Amino acid sequence: MAEELEKWLVSSNEALNINLVRPTSKSGNLRVFEEPFHPTFTYPIFGEDETIFGYIDLELNLDFRANDLKLSLDIQYEEKWKPIGHTKAMDLKEMLKDYLPEYVFDAANTSADTIESDVIDSSWKPPGKLLHSYLLHGKQFEIWSACLADPAAKEIFRRMQIFIPFYIEGGTCQNLDDQDWTMERWTLFLVYEVTPLKKLPGTSPYTIAGFSTSYRLWIFPTLEILRATGSITDTSNGNLTSYTPPQLATNPETFRYAEPYNPLSAPSRERISQFVILPPYQSQSHGTHLYNTMFTLFVSTPNIYEITVEDPNEAFDDMRDYCDMLYLRTLPAFASLSLPTALPASTLQKDADIPTDLILGPEETLTALRRAAKISPRQFARLVEMHLLSTIPPLHRSTARITRKEKSGHENDRRYYFWRLALKERLYRHNADQLAQMEQSERIEKVEETAKGVEADYTRLLEGVEKRAKWAKVQEANGSAAHGGKRKKRVVDEEDEDDDEDVVGGAREVIAAKRPKVAG
Repeated sequence: MAEELEKWLVSSNEALNINLVRPTSKSGNLRVFEEPFHPTFTYPIFGEDETIFGYIDLELNLDFRANDLKLSLDIQYEEKWKPIGHTKAMDLKEMLKDYLPEYVFDAANTSADTIESDVIDSSWKPPGKLLHSYLLHGKQFEIWSACLADPAAKEIFRRMQIFIPFYIEGGTCQNLDDQDWTMERWTLFLVYEVTPLKKLPGTSPYTIAGFSTSYRLWIFPTLEILRATGSITDTSNGNLTSYTPPQLATNPETFRYAEPYNPLSAPSRERISQFVILPPYQSQSHGTHLYNTMFTLFVSTPNIYEITVEDPNEAFDDMRDYCDMLYLRTLPAFASLSLPTALPASTLQKDADIPTDLILGPEETLTALRRAAKISPRQFARLVEMHLLSTIPPLHRSTARITRKEKSGHENDRRYYFWRLALKERLYRHNADQLAQMEQSERIEKVEETAKGVEADYTRLLEGVEKRAKWAKVQEANGSAAHGGKRKKRVVDEEDEDDDEDVVGGAREVIAAKRPKVAG
């Protein structure tokens, strides 16, 4: 009986085929990629086992029009289970209805007429504005952004939302029927491959490669935040009563606001929410281009105080570290940060606080850098530690060389000792509540263990930073050569490129302990 039932089971990940198609002037659709690609996760739809019961040779075909993501669903199978009592085949359309637009289930629509119903328009362009274009492997790509209050952008996002649970672990589709003022806080970023029109006569040249969303969060306007966002210049006594946002200037005759108040221009944090590069375009550095484009936009927006990320996974964290580090190293004040070779003896007494400002740099200098880059405090602290570690030659990154601590004979050994002091101080402060539950000997052991893990991770990331710095130079040279007529040969291996991933839950710098976990 078990064997009989087993033949009616199929992996939902394998059964579900995703195709990007272009409508043609002739009947039928032209697939962009010869082979379909598949979801990474389907458990939100089909259950934890990611298994579909009741069909033999099942194929669920989701055909997305490559430019605007209009889609159709085509379900094919050789045989369907005949109900026996309460045992029935899964109702596939019922399980998918919360993830796909309603028109997909209209009986009047078929795979062909759903996608081909609109007039084919080769002049179609993505909604919003073009932010960035780049060449990669001889192909042209563009990154566009649009507010989700834009009907065209909202409709594209409604169609592609199923990609969120497909490729983001724990990802959920958001409510797109919120009030307009809520939708105005969301920004959709779209990555497209642009194929020359001469190769695609009569159809759109745009093919979706990936997307991301961000949400603008209002932040309480403290004096520090108002100064950082340029909302005020300064006040001699620190009194906020004189603050009036520029857009709220009043008419002296009517005492009414001269212009409507726009909450989007108030001091805010910008939170990167979803981030997906589709499988055919992964591991090609498109994620880096998308992240850098978003980062550049946010940094140049005056009222954005800080850039944050919602529940990043480890792969996204790595890409973010690479991009943030390469950006910060373009700032002379950051690139010039260095570790001291000696510290006053009084600061190294057992009862003295760790002099992090003398080791890492003056607090006011680091704060100014962090505000300029709009990077969150913990992320910035990690990047400072990582950069300072890179200034120590690898030969001198050994605890065996620092047994004499600050009295070590070589200046780089002393730098390494001071660097470890600052790192362990941050880890201790970050995990103070959990560490307080441990005995002192266990506490010291756990912090030391975690510091070793963090250093190893920094070393790995620094190797990636160097690879990507070289890759960026090659890309720049290739782009210049392409515009000049002759492209240089690509000399960087595939492994030097980013593993572009989506935003998923994850953690780093975790202390493994019998007691509650302690994170760095």
